[in-house]
Amino acid sequence: MNYAMPVAIVLAMTVVSGSVPVASAQAPKFARIGILTDAMVAWHSTTQGFRDGLKEFGYVEGKSVVFEPRALKGDITRAPATMAELVRQKPDLLLCVSDACRKENQTIPMVFVQVGDPVRIGLVDSIARPGGNVTGIANLRAELTAKRLELFKEIVPSLQRVLISYDPREKEERDSLTFARDAAARLGLMLLERPATARTDIEAGLAELDEGGRDGILIVQSGTNLNIPGRSLEVATSNNLPAMYPSSFWANFGALASYGADQYAQGRQAARLAHKILSGTPPREIPAELPDRIELVVNLRTAGRIGLRISPLVLSRAERVIQ
Repeated sequence: MNYAMPVAIVLAMTVVSGSVPVASAQAPKFARIGILTDAMVAWHSTTQGFRDGLKEFGYVEGKSVVFEPRALKGDITRAPATMAELVRQKPDLLLCVSDACRKENQTIPMVFVQVGDPVRIGLVDSIARPGGNVTGIANLRAELTAKRLELFKEIVPSLQRVLISYDPREKEERDSLTFARDAAARLGLMLLERPATARTDIEAGLAELDEGGRDGILIVQSGTNLNIPGRSLEVATSNNLPAMYPSSFWANFGALASYGADQYAQGRQAARLAHKILSGTPPREIPAELPDRIELVVNLRTAGRIGLRISPLVLSRAERVIQ
């Protein structure tokens, strides 16, 4: 389920395609990197992948690189002020792990990650020629929604109704809903569409769901916006409901399954782009990339708890099965 890279990855003194980077013989210059993430904590699978990726290019934390991380804790309304704060510190590079980083930074080089379609939201001019001061990794979150729902139906054949709570203010979530509608019509599923602009809004939709394999939850958020993913998992766990997520983070914590870009791998990918920028290449000359790795993760422990038997054929297609 891997996507081919749009361009070859060029490293110092060698050309490598899809391989693990090696540290440069010459020590990198000192760099200050600001990090903005919409997660509950600053260091998670994506940012840790970025951290580890930079190490392989010779960056030593505290010596040749210093990080200034900021976590929005699921409140994307804080993004403009938090980004403005980071910009005022004038770091050498910004890593934005969110699709909320758009207009607040027009000057400092920035690498984005966990952004569904950067062209559609106006973050870059095109994938091949980003333009401006930005490049990064497009994770195809909305585009993968249809496949995610298709896999959900294969994992839970009895599925008939699927709840989607979404923030109508977020274009990525509206786009995900459009893809879900098309897939649901093809699969004969009923979508329970519930807009949410406050954390309390998600409760009504969750209260409509019944046990027994007929109802399920499809999450379209990769981050923690409005706590929709977290609260949905709490309800799914306590009521034996199947839930499908775009990130394996949630499958690790008890969701039935996930399908989407590998977040740790995206962080390492972003480190490659950051190294190019810190080595002197302007972001506008670095094509944005698609994910190196798309993965299906199935949690068999959760399947057993809710009384679901998953076919061996479906399990054989999973990149990882949690026993």
